[in-house]
Amino acid sequence: EILPRRVAGYRPAWLDDLCLSGSVAWGRLRVRDADPEASVRSRPFPSRATPVTLVVRGDLPWLLQAVRGAARPSEPESCATRDVVAVLREHGALFTGDVVALSRRLPTEVSAGLWDAVGRGLVTADGFAAVRSLLDGHRHGVPRHGHGLRRGAAGIVAGEGRWSLLPEAAPVADRDGLAEALAEQLLAHWGVVFHDLLARETLAIPWREVLWALRRMEARGTVRGGRFVNGFAGEQYARPEAVDMLRSVRRSQPAGELVTLSAADPLNLVGIVVPGPRIPALHTNTVTYRDGVPEAAGLSAETAGLTAEATARDRATAAV
Repeated sequence: EILPRRVAGYRPAWLDDLCLSGSVAWGRLRVRDADPEASVRSRPFPSRATPVTLVVRGDLPWLLQAVRGAARPSEPESCATRDVVAVLREHGALFTGDVVALSRRLPTEVSAGLWDAVGRGLVTADGFAAVRSLLDGHRHGVPRHGHGLRRGAAGIVAGEGRWSLLPEAAPVADRDGLAEALAEQLLAHWGVVFHDLLARETLAIPWREVLWALRRMEARGTVRGGRFVNGFAGEQYARPEAVDMLRSVRRSQPAGELVTLSAADPLNLVGIVVPGPRIPALHTNTVTYRDGVPEAAGLSAETAGLTAEATARDRATAAV
């Protein structure tokens, strides 16, 4: 939902190639206990609402430290998930058919167990096709079981690669270094960084440590401090090239350019940085910007109903 709207001519095979080559990894970085919405979004069956992060594989160790800290994923509750995780812990990375054979579970049980483990932040796979296969198998009700000794051969999807456990976050030995790495990541992501911009981020590193890192980077001359975005209190820092781009945008005339994004895209900053009511970060919702200003929101029926209910409740409260 995000990449096709962001990348012109996007092909899913590009992401598959990056994952299978070892350049990119995927998984749930936030653990359920640290995410208040996890009980709603994480289910033991495939759902597009399950939060999955794409990362450069070399950055995975420190990103796990920055996001999880000392938190650990909750242990599986279902028997199937426990068996799947136990097999991966004992044997290491395995193809789906091997997990089926070693766990002595039906392929449907293994699929449900793998997805439950994905939602808990316990497992990942070599290829992103593994996510699509779980989603497609659940959505279309595709039978994923064989008979007798051949049951492990069913449900195999080309390109999904092997399943493995996500590494645990190592203890943080250098908090200053970790805070600087996180600050650099945020600057690379946003160009400009300030406290309100991180409203949707769930990090184990507090903002004050990121702020100290940004101050050190400014002292070294690698970033600039200043007032780049009006209407927000606190310190702001930006990459030099981002400052130049902001100046260029300010001098340019509106072109009426329309950009429609998934509401699950991090650029859904409506109600956070740009004015307007917040749009829930669901893949069924969209947000449209004209020259960077939010113009319209496409809400799913469920979201629209909740919004209308909240509005009616607010009016009733005001009347009282």
